Amino acid sequence: MSPKVVVLDEAVSALDKSVEAQVLNLLSDLRAEFGLTYIFISHDLNVVRYISDRILVMYLGEVVELAPVDMIWAEQAHPYTRSLFSAMPSMDPDNRTQKPPLTGDPPNPIDPPPGCRFHTRCAFAADICKTRHPALGPMVAGSPHWVACHLHDPASGHPRAGQGVPA
Repeated sequence: MSPKVVVLDEAVSALDKSVEAQVLNLLSDLRAEFGLTYIFISHDLNVVRYISDRILVMYLGEVVELAPVDMIWAEQAHPYTRSLFSAMPSMDPDNRTQKPPLTGDPPNPIDPPPGCRFHTRCAFAADICKTRHPALGPMVAGSPHWVACHLHDPASGHPRAGQGVPA
């Protein structure tokens, strides 16, 4: 059939690690041999890092961040993306998660709140986040790292606008 795009939804989530590695290597080989593009959906960030060129992060069905894998690994621009990365398990006993990365209940996906969909769980939410939906755009003009967050838009009216997500 010679597809150009293959959608893989949690393709290796139920596999043991040795079989997972074999499948990921096979997918990499097939991509190179046939020039395939994968849309690889996963909650395992280590698998995403291995198989992906770019990462697209969604929250309640909307894109909140998009960047080349190395850029997003180095700097998570959206508070939700940062919480995903902080929830990754660590084998280092000195680097274990001490508190949950998110608090509160997620909003109703059928009837999401106005403004930013993440504002009900965001530690940096301001009034603008509750009323105005943030536009997805480059962090810096011409950058391949895009984010939908008022913290990164100096014109948004957020009190910390232009400063990014605090450490």
